[in-house]
Amino acid sequence: MGKTEIIDEIVLGDCIDLLPKIPSDSVQTIHTSPPYNIERNYEGYADNLDEREYLNFIAEILSGCMRVLVPGGALFWQTGYTSEGGEYIVPLDHLTFELFRDLGFRLKDRIIWRYWGGTAFKSKFTNKHETILWWVKPAGGMNRQRFDVFPVREATKFHDSRNNLFGRNPGNVWEVDRVAFGSSDQTSHIAVFPEEISDRIILATTYEDDTVFDPFSGSGTVCKVAKARGRHFVGFEISPVYFHESVYRLSQQAKGELLAVLSQILKEHVLDAGETLKLSTIAEKATNVLSPLSLKPYEKIFSKAYFDALCTGREDVVKKSDKVALWRDLEELLPPAGSRRTGKDPVGLLSVIDRAYLQAYKLHGVYSSAMRFYRAASWLSSLRSVLNSNVNQGWTRLLRALSKSETATYCLEHDKVTFVTRGNDVTHPRHGPVPANSLQGETAAPTLF
Repeated sequence: MGKTEIIDEIVLGDCIDLLPKIPSDSVQTIHTSPPYNIERNYEGYADNLDEREYLNFIAEILSGCMRVLVPGGALFWQTGYTSEGGEYIVPLDHLTFELFRDLGFRLKDRIIWRYWGGTAFKSKFTNKHETILWWVKPAGGMNRQRFDVFPVREATKFHDSRNNLFGRNPGNVWEVDRVAFGSSDQTSHIAVFPEEISDRIILATTYEDDTVFDPFSGSGTVCKVAKARGRHFVGFEISPVYFHESVYRLSQQAKGELLAVLSQILKEHVLDAGETLKLSTIAEKATNVLSPLSLKPYEKIFSKAYFDALCTGREDVVKKSDKVALWRDLEELLPPAGSRRTGKDPVGLLSVIDRAYLQAYKLHGVYSSAMRFYRAASWLSSLRSVLNSNVNQGWTRLLRALSKSETATYCLEHDKVTFVTRGNDVTHPRHGPVPANSLQGETAAPTLF
């Protein structure tokens, strides 16, 4: 089979057949959750192989994963248990361990995803976790393993001057509840995992424009998060039902933080459902919401040196003796996510951007106030860089890019955008109801420049 490049799309088909289409040494990170071989209904895949068939199937997938990963690339293999005669279990990470080793993978870490609820049993304890094995393709020379803890630091429980200003390393036990039934992330797939899991993996092990891959794409969570963070992505899904749902789900997601956060601001402050506005009108309204397009007014709250440190993510310039007071000032502006406290933001701009981040990225909710300030500052800096040369042209390019990226939400016609009514009866102004399977090929966002 000849190799053709697949990028920024979920492809319908068997991953065994499709893997040869991905070029060797082209994927930075793989995050996937394979079938557990527990006779579940996956809408097109028989999850009931005998153990030898199952191991051969997994070995073939792993061989393909090893080939497509760049040297030093990461494979996050998310697994649970398979059953043995109904009463007993076999941990899949134990069952398949030697397959990884035989192919040359090396184990970097073993992550526990701990959730609430879980399957209750009469004869044993309720299961409340899954395992994520972080395997690495060995590398030499300049091809080093990639890991950056900064974008995934989480808020500490106590203000201690010895702690990092922007938060702590989250560790390898991740407490994230499962996707709630009836939530916006729920699909017909029987095992949707939270976006926060993929988000933490993608932020820590990839950079923008790297490629993320999921051979068992399912509900499309990995691809959706990769798109939201400005990464390239590839997903394979064997079930037509899950495929169509996930492709539609992608069409509801803007690509990259600049567009994703802007989209949330427009939805909350600028556009009403079904409303059609000229690009110039949207730009004017968005500018008013984001006025003064600068965080300079916040310099009155922090010293110049610490303001610059917060905007650039620098911990080293902040004195230990000043950290506790700085955290308190920050929490006056940005109270911990989920708290009932109301932030005292004298300008309001920081709160608008922070709220949009919280809506766009669930992982934002575990950040410290310092990290949330940094994220807002970085986003505003990116926006200003687009608008700097010519404000009107900059807004036009942004809004056109957003409309082409998030096609299920925005309908662009000439110089006007319609905010499409969302929900189960999504309607496109020109074409009527939008069936999920009509959106294949619309998942990739254009380059802004």
